[in-house]
Amino acid sequence: MTGLIFTGGEGPKPKKEILEIIKNASITVAADSGLNLAKKFNIKPDFILGDMDSLENADNILKKYPKESVFRYEKDKDFTDTELALSFLKEKGCDKIIIIGGWGGRTDHFLGIFYLFFREIRPDIWILKEEIAWNVEGKFLLNTTMGEVISLFPLSTKGCRMKSSGFKWELDSLDWKVGDAGISNVALGNKIEIEMTSGRLLLIKKCF
Repeated sequence: MTGLIFTGGEGPKPKKEILEIIKNASITVAADSGLNLAKKFNIKPDFILGDMDSLENADNILKKYPKESVFRYEKDKDFTDTELALSFLKEKGCDKIIIIGGWGGRTDHFLGIFYLFFREIRPDIWILKEEIAWNVEGKFLLNTTMGEVISLFPLSTKGCRMKSSGFKWELDSLDWKVGDAGISNVALGNKIEIEMTSGRLLLIKKCF
């Protein structure tokens, strides 16, 4: 089951590629001002949660939603609104989670979402304003266009090894650790394939 989180900060326009990725979401959550981004996609979230400190006119806006779908937290709390949404969807049984938004604004909020990829409970896809990031583990296939730029970052402290095809610079001989990076690799055709033999990667490419 797929869960979808709209979070605060800038997000993408509702392009065809984005709509294709999120179309099968079973549960949608707006984290605080992520509700504004959900509206841009013409999506009414199933749940809204957060401290609502960045949602303007929150009291009036939230009156339009059923009380049982709104979870409001104190501003002084141990977790960000995005973390709360991630845990909420896992508790609901989601085995795949997509985050949309989080670009621009405060750097600490941006890094807070990025570091979620290092956790046991983590997103599978993060859709930013103009890029998409995937958590890559096991076998991974991605449709591409020739010349598309793709960057990769190791997420495993114990190292990453992989096999690949479809790249200008293949990954097979690499043994990456956190701090390494493969910046601006290039797709040679209509797909790239990666098979992780150990560890995980974060793969980033621009939206079409």
